[in-house]
Amino acid sequence: MQATSLGHNRTGTVLAPAALQAMNDAADELTPVDVIDTHELDAQRQRFITEADAVGSVPPPDSVKGVLKTGLAKLMGGEPTVLMDKLGERLAFERTGTRLYDALIAKYQATLNAGNDPLLPVEPLAKTTDPTPESAGEALARIRAEELAHFKLLNKAILELGGDPTAQTPCADVTAVASMGIMQVLNDPRTTLAQCLNAMLTAELTDNAGWEVLIRLAEDAGQSDLASQFTKALIEESRHVDIIKTWLNSLLSSPSMAPLAV
Repeated sequence: MQATSLGHNRTGTVLAPAALQAMNDAADELTPVDVIDTHELDAQRQRFITEADAVGSVPPPDSVKGVLKTGLAKLMGGEPTVLMDKLGERLAFERTGTRLYDALIAKYQATLNAGNDPLLPVEPLAKTTDPTPESAGEALARIRAEELAHFKLLNKAILELGGDPTAQTPCADVTAVASMGIMQVLNDPRTTLAQCLNAMLTAELTDNAGWEVLIRLAEDAGQSDLASQFTKALIEESRHVDIIKTWLNSLLSSPSMAPLAV
């Protein structure tokens, strides 16, 4: 794995003032004298937004009889389709999260193969009887397993409510698109371990916020048992954030780890 270093970066303009001036002169010469009016462009964009179809839909249960036999009949308050949509969103995100940790484990293993072990052991929780810290590799494997367990929890919840966990809901579609950039960072062989941890921090913070929303929706729908299970998942996800933050800060602040951090 290549470390980031000083090199022939030609993207800046400070070292080429003459070229910068030439570019600005050309822009001034070729730009219309009158201020460009973007009102029509803005209006067209708004028309597209107004006329566009929605991003997918939440599939209904197979039949009215099916609804009565499932948890959908027990939902109270709120909007059941919103809960199902957000369940689908978290399902998609946890599936992606599992794959992200697969990629992060591969990135970490590459640093080990290069003769470096830059990540700190993970201290056990206070309630844990075993005081032995987890190695970074063990912690990564555990977090990956927890992401998969959360995926299975959501899959089961959707089935119990009469939904179809294989259907891609609108929010699941949107979150999949939003996650593509993070996946690209993790799978790029050129990125450093710290760059990957920075991307993972974005994913984990988003994941935590998503679980908080889902817990509230489950409570509003009268699904206290689901809300309790989701709260346990959120506690684990919050721990993921703490671990990723600790590792990232350690890499960025340790002189010996600087080549792997920048």
